Amino acid sequence: MDKYAIDVRWMIGNVRGMGRYAQQLIAPIKDKCIGLAPRGIQKQDLPTISQGKSFFPYWEQIVMPKLAVERADVLICPYNTGPLIKPEGVKLVVVVHDLIFMRTLKELPASVSLYQTLGRFYRRLVVPRVLKQADILLTVSEFTKREIQERYNIGKDICVIPNAISSHWLEEKRLLIADRGNYIFTVAGEAPSKNVVRLIKAFSLAKKSLPTNMALKIAGIKPEHHAGFIKEAIACGVESSIDFLGFISESELKKLYRQARLFVFASLFEGFGIPLIEAMASGTPICCSNSTSLPEVIGECGILFDPLKIHEIAEAMTCLALDDDKSERLINEGRKRVKLYTEDRVNNLFAQFWEATNAK
Repeated sequence: MDKYAIDVRWMIGNVRGMGRYAQQLIAPIKDKCIGLAPRGIQKQDLPTISQGKSFFPYWEQIVMPKLAVERADVLICPYNTGPLIKPEGVKLVVVVHDLIFMRTLKELPASVSLYQTLGRFYRRLVVPRVLKQADILLTVSEFTKREIQERYNIGKDICVIPNAISSHWLEEKRLLIADRGNYIFTVAGEAPSKNVVRLIKAFSLAKKSLPTNMALKIAGIKPEHHAGFIKEAIACGVESSIDFLGFISESELKKLYRQARLFVFASLFEGFGIPLIEAMASGTPICCSNSTSLPEVIGECGILFDPLKIHEIAEAMTCLALDDDKSERLINEGRKRVKLYTEDRVNNLFAQFWEATNAK
């Protein structure tokens, strides 16, 4: 019987995104799995071996492979990266959520976050080599699968299992349009790929046609990076209508989705786009970018726009804000489509994945 080990660093604390995907990935094999982490980090619901300094490249490239060789038959690397030298005698499973870090600086400027920028260049160096030596590759969208195959000429099969939405997101009844707040909601971040500057400019353009009290609420940008975006809002004359939110709990996040007049997602590059399924589950009409994986996720239940064209973003927001009938139709379509991304369905896909993997 195979013994499994997984890097648990992002599966601890306020878990979202990649960490939550990793938890679901190991659920079918949890009784045969241990966690690996730097010294001082423990995952309470999984036996965890904590050794080595926490400096990420050193731990991932030197300490983690050594720990895996001593304790596991299969090493799971669930965060877009992994060891350059494959641990001897250990099967390597790598999860690639996106290849955003491979975009050139012309396509995607450096982030205002030094941590994000350094991580981007680290992955540019490591990931192409890791993909070549991985025994099993897993990703979250057909778009990312094609990108991996085409960019790196990967002939091996790549399994696609999407992100999932927790069942509690679907428990509450959606609000009628008439009962919603007078705000547009987005979940973004300070990374240039989130396209927040163009979104602010688009909102300022849309304000000419929107109700005077319509606001834009932006979640996900760390407080230390608010100043630059506030400066942009001031330059556009909409600083009093934009609310940059700090840390918000999941319950607050759900409320913001449910009460929003519409949800806008102007991202340039996404491997999947979890906020889209959160908006679908919340019963909120969506407009989003027509780029990368997003059309695949959203299907026919939202308005698409070119994220590089400010007037298209503005027109999409205006259309949803003023057309109640269209919004209701898209809400209904979204509530149907989100069933593709429920925990039960995705958990079954993970179980099938491990069954197929163990049969090889």
